Parts: sequence; C-alpha cells; structure tokens
Amino acid sequence: MSRIGWYKSRIRIANVSTAYPKTRQQTMRSHASNIEANPAFQILKRSVEIVAKENHGSLTNFVVDQYGSKKKCRLAVKTAKFKRGVGISIDSKTGKVNFLYDSYGGYDETAKRITEQVTQNYVAISLIRVMKSMGYNVVEQKSKSPSSVILEGQL
Repeated sequence: MSRIGWYKSRIRIANVSTAYPKTRQQTMRSHASNIEANPAFQILKRSVEIVAKENHGSLTNFVVDQYGSKKKCRLAVKTAKFKRGVGISIDSKTGKVNFLYDSYGGYDETAKRITEQVTQNYVAISLIRVMKSMGYNVVEQKSKSPSSVILEGQL
C-alpha cells in the first residue's frame, strides 16, 4: 500500500528568542513565522540544496505518493532516482524536523540514503560554522568512503 510516511530526525530548529521575555503564545507565533530566518533552517536548506545538486535533483515544496497525490511540506528534494521526493516538515511548536516520503515499490533504501545525506550535510555545515567561530581554519579531507566526511580544524 502506498502512503506518505513521517520519519523522525535528530535535527531541531531552535526558536530564535529575543532579549525580551515573551508570553508562551507570543513565542510560539514568533517561532512559526520566523522559522525560515533561523540560521539552523538556513543550514538545513543548504544541506538539501547540496543533496539535490549531488543527486542531479531539484528543490520543491511537495512530495508525491505512488498515485501522484501531492503533500505540501517546507522543503523537498526530488532526484533522478527518486522522483516522488523526500520532504521536510518542521513542527512550528517544537522545531522538530521530520522527513516524509512514500517508499512503496522498493524505494526504501533510496529514500533513506537521501535523508542520511541531508542529515550528514547538516551536521558537517554546523560543525564547520562552529569551528570557524572558534578561530579554526577548517579543511575538508578526502575520504575513502563516499558516505563519510572528514573535517580537520587547524589553528
């Protein structure tokens, strides 16, 4: 049976708070409306862009199931090998990031690989930014495995 499923990730888009205290309701409204301005969201978007480029794909804002039904999402990547797409949904209250896709018909490994690439890129970009903010010169080294990234920080 074909259906678009939700798959948890460890990525969370934290609320960008201001210096002034807010009520819980104001904080939730602010988080929901400013999520795309959040630096963590920008890193996530860049991660998806890299995956799209590496897999000869494109960015969109929806995924489809086997029958062609569309499901809107915040970000999605469609690749040559998985045209249905892997979408990203962000809970506006908690900031939790979920992946959504329909893997029916033998696409489970392909969809999982895309989610792992997005997650790996997110972690690598985040680490690079943190290391640079600490004064390190970050160098990416070649890895024997295409599924791993080696970052070296030099002072």
